[in-house]
Amino acid sequence: MSAAAHKPNVDPSPGQAKNVPQPVLAIEQLRLSDTLADFGERQADPVALIEAAKIRKMLPSTLTGPENAGPTTRSWKSLLARAEQFSGDNPALAGLIADVRAYQQREIPSLAGNVHLLHRLVKQKSADRAEVRFKTGEFAIVYIRPDSAASLGLFVYDEFNNLICSGDSASSEALCRWRPRWDGVYLLDVRNESTDDVQYQLAINHEIVAH
Repeated sequence: MSAAAHKPNVDPSPGQAKNVPQPVLAIEQLRLSDTLADFGERQADPVALIEAAKIRKMLPSTLTGPENAGPTTRSWKSLLARAEQFSGDNPALAGLIADVRAYQQREIPSLAGNVHLLHRLVKQKSADRAEVRFKTGEFAIVYIRPDSAASLGLFVYDEFNNLICSGDSASSEALCRWRPRWDGVYLLDVRNESTDDVQYQLAINHEIVAH
C-alpha cells in the first residue's frame, strides 16, 4: 500500500443532493420521524406526533420493524395512539389522525434489499461492533437510536483505523454519513459508557459483514 492509501477512506467533496439514493433518504426520514416524536413527547404536542407517524407510515417496511417488536419500538400506530392521548376532544386533530390511519402505504420495491433496521444490544461499559463494506463513491449512512434514555456513542473507522465519523447520542440518536474514496470495509463501533445494558436500533443502507 502506498502512503496515500492510508489516508482516511472518505471522499471530502460534497455529494450532489439530487444524486442521493432513496435508501439514504429513507433512513434520514426515519431519523426525522424520531426527532419529531421526541419533540412531541417532551412538549405533549399531538401535531408533531401525527407528523412523525405519517413519515413512519411512508417508510419502506424494512425500516418500520415488526408489529410485535415490543413496547419500546416505535410504530406509526403507537405514535398515533400517543397523539390521541394529547389531543383530547379536538375534532381537527381527530381528523388529522384519521387521515394518517387511512393513508395507504406504498412500498418501494427497489428499497427492500438496500435498507436494514437491526435491533441490537450493547453491554454495560462495553461496545458493540460490526463491519460493513461500501464501494467507491457510494453514499453510506448509519443511524442509531437507543430504546431507552441511555446515551450511546457512534464511531466509524476505515480499514486503516482512521476515524471517519463520530456522533454522541446525547439527543437519543446519532447518525454518520459519508462516501468512500475506494472500496473498503468499515468498522461500526457503538459504545455504551453507562452501567446498564442498552438495546438499540441500527439503520443502515448495506448488509453487515457476516463472520
